[in-house]
Amino acid sequence: MIKNDKILATNAETATNLAVEAMLDEVVTWPKPGLVDPISNAGHTDMNVYTFINSSVTMMPYFKACWNLGNQFQESDLTELFRQLRPIGVTAEKTMFAATNGVNTHKGIVFILGIMVTALGYANQKKLNTVSDLINIEKQMTTGLVKNDLEKASTGLLTAGQKQFQQLGLTGIRGETEAGFPLVIEYGLPIYESAQLPQNERNLIALLAIIAHNSDSNLIKRAHNSDLVTQVQTDAQQIVTNYQETGRLDKDRLEKLCDKCATHNLSLGGSADLLILTIFLEKLIK
Repeated sequence: MIKNDKILATNAETATNLAVEAMLDEVVTWPKPGLVDPISNAGHTDMNVYTFINSSVTMMPYFKACWNLGNQFQESDLTELFRQLRPIGVTAEKTMFAATNGVNTHKGIVFILGIMVTALGYANQKKLNTVSDLINIEKQMTTGLVKNDLEKASTGLLTAGQKQFQQLGLTGIRGETEAGFPLVIEYGLPIYESAQLPQNERNLIALLAIIAHNSDSNLIKRAHNSDLVTQVQTDAQQIVTNYQETGRLDKDRLEKLCDKCATHNLSLGGSADLLILTIFLEKLIK
């Protein structure tokens, strides 16, 4: 349960700054299993921490545009707000790829934070000021997303998420978004708010809480093995449980999980995106 539900009053500059701060907070957190950090890029040989920094700063005009779109939107159907957002997101993706020489660092964040910053602008217009309000707005924006993007997908050139939906029935980040980000609201944000730990370890324990419950499409794509996916989730949950019992982050177990991900060339990029959203929301309510 979230301790503090009230969000800060924002403008386009504040929303943009907090979103980019959240992205940078995530990438400098270490050691992260299956993710790029300042020490390791195991499993991601085409990118490093500087790639992510370069990518993050390109998002500033995008987030400003998102906030302004939401703040100025006057129609009643919020799925139309999402429809108007999508071409802006496509442009942001192109800018990201130009900054990273074609490497996908933040495509998921263009989607997730684009929606949330747009929802924040709309909430500001309507003088709505809680996390619950924000989640309700983004759920209305993305109503029918799974049906439109996954169920209606043809058998042609499919994304990884569309393939996993057709083969495994997993709805991925689209399902998570349409459901109101339960992995963040139920797992990531509560432990992040309550953790009495240094900032780096707070980020890690929230990430692990998300990993423990997330059917991460990146992890599934690389693991090629459901048992390995379950192992990673179980290992993450054990570290979270140990923290809840002792108040300390078990760095030995975390190091072993990092080693496992490196050995098997695993990626947990979907969970990293949800950590960024967790950090962003906490910045809005602290």
